[in-house]
Amino acid sequence: MLGTLNVSQSGLNAAKVAVENVSNNIANENTPGYKKRVVELSELEQKDSRVTGSGVDASSAYRITSQYMYENILSENSKLNEYDKLSTTLANVESIFKETDTSGFSADLNRYFQSIENLRTNPSSEVAKTTLQNEGNTLVESLQNIYSGIEKQESLEKEDLNYNVVKINDILQEIGLVNEKMSQFSSSSNDLLDKRDQLEKELSMYVDIDVSIENGEYELKIADTTAVRYSTNVRALEIEEEKTPQIDKYVDDTGSTIIDNTNLDADDIITYKVNNEFEVSVKIGDTSDFDLDGDGNKDEITSGNYIRILAEKINTTTGISGLVKAYNGNYETDADGDKNALYPNQDNFLLIESKVDGLDGSFEGRLTVTKQTLDISDNSITIDERTNYFADEDYSSEAESRTFLSIYDSEISVKSGILKPQLDNLDSTSYNNKIQNYKDKLDSFAQTLSDLTDAYIKDGDDYIYGDISIDETGTEYLSSEVNELNLFSGSSVMTLTFNENIVNDLEQEDLDYLGTLQWKKDISFTGEAQNSDSNSVSSLSEFFQDIRVNVSSDKESNDFLLTTQEGIQQALESAHDELTKVDSDEEMINLIKFQAAYSANAKIITAIDEMLQVLLGLKS
Repeated sequence: MLGTLNVSQSGLNAAKVAVENVSNNIANENTPGYKKRVVELSELEQKDSRVTGSGVDASSAYRITSQYMYENILSENSKLNEYDKLSTTLANVESIFKETDTSGFSADLNRYFQSIENLRTNPSSEVAKTTLQNEGNTLVESLQNIYSGIEKQESLEKEDLNYNVVKINDILQEIGLVNEKMSQFSSSSNDLLDKRDQLEKELSMYVDIDVSIENGEYELKIADTTAVRYSTNVRALEIEEEKTPQIDKYVDDTGSTIIDNTNLDADDIITYKVNNEFEVSVKIGDTSDFDLDGDGNKDEITSGNYIRILAEKINTTTGISGLVKAYNGNYETDADGDKNALYPNQDNFLLIESKVDGLDGSFEGRLTVTKQTLDISDNSITIDERTNYFADEDYSSEAESRTFLSIYDSEISVKSGILKPQLDNLDSTSYNNKIQNYKDKLDSFAQTLSDLTDAYIKDGDDYIYGDISIDETGTEYLSSEVNELNLFSGSSVMTLTFNENIVNDLEQEDLDYLGTLQWKKDISFTGEAQNSDSNSVSSLSEFFQDIRVNVSSDKESNDFLLTTQEGIQQALESAHDELTKVDSDEEMINLIKFQAAYSANAKIITAIDEMLQVLLGLKS
């Protein structure tokens, strides 16, 4: 009888715990991160040889969860937030390119071309000249406003990245605190486990994470690099920046200059031009301003020393010397940080290095060799050939501005999450850098516009378009007059300038040439000579429209991935919630069941109590 009383009492306590657990589940049905609890009912251990049971134990409750589904949710959540963040960024960039029929860069470009046409029909009209000056300045301002808008978005991404990294480090610290509290108990608290799961899911919004617990040891990795280890050892994320300068090397595969020195004769001119704005030249046979051999006399420029003299001239000429530094071949850096040529007593090749590290120091440069002959009888000069030389891509290096994350001084490569598109769009070396891609295309537009309006040659009904093409004509059109315009200058959007004073000097033939640019469909935007066989050919307006289309296409493609990812995430969340979330109907059934069990055990105890009272009454 007493054994039955103990069994009933344990059942009563178990039913009470179960009812309280059900009440707790119902109360936390809408609590974020809460997973329903189930009371673990187990038979009490036998303490004697009786065959009857000893009762039921309900001392613990466990969470309903699926580690496999949970890990997939974390992974897909990272991808979802990556696409969502990129969608927001592209939407902001797309709004910068927004145009109407009467406003926007395309309208400004059309008005600029119309002002050219108006001045063509009446070259002496002061009104038409003023209109062209206004439209030219407006065109530059409009293009620079677009570029500035993109740069502002880039700046916002950088600010947001800093904020997100601080948030990530705060979450990691919170996970460490939760782990510390859990380590103080022999068994993990369900509430703390829920809290940690919620923190992990929030963390997965920003970066890809991997969580593992082996032999009771907790480890959380970000981008395959440990961030939390041994429960409480937390490592913070750091934002790193790395900038390298642009270096152009005019060198061939043998390590020599790309210019054939044996083909240089007296009166030949070697010119270095940067950003379609500054240039310096040396002429074979002239006396230089420099004493290379230290004999106290200025050296004559020859095919054996022109590289050293050209480098000295670049480094001492106002304007160009503020942008780049020229060297005679490869250099070594001494203990004081000075860079010295490896072979200073001979011409090697021209090396041009930006004075500003990173993308801010990017420049466009080229060498031009003009072979010419001087007729001593009348001092007339005949140009025999012009040839452009560009830096060898295999030996040169582009300017780079990298932004990346590190943990414990080790660079990490984020694969998904909000930080993925932010890092991509702040790293000039990333293939997925959308922002830099748009800026580069706008710079190509500006550089091409500047080149086309810099100079031209007219030979019959044909034109040689642009300064670069003129320097690449070889032996063709050498007898033709080069028409210098310099209407636009600069090699990028932010250096682009409309030289309005030139408008007053434009002749009818200049206006006729400028008028053809509106309808020219085979413009090359590669930064080299105009060539109808180029893979990058279109009109000025079509090229700009292609940039707008690319922005919209990138957003549309990303939004398709976002929509698909939302479906995947919703399916996973729904299946996981069905397993782990509180079902009020199910809990009500459990409540009735455990209340009935409580009543049944109470009745047994009451019955035994009555039996004991009767027995005690008989004894008395």
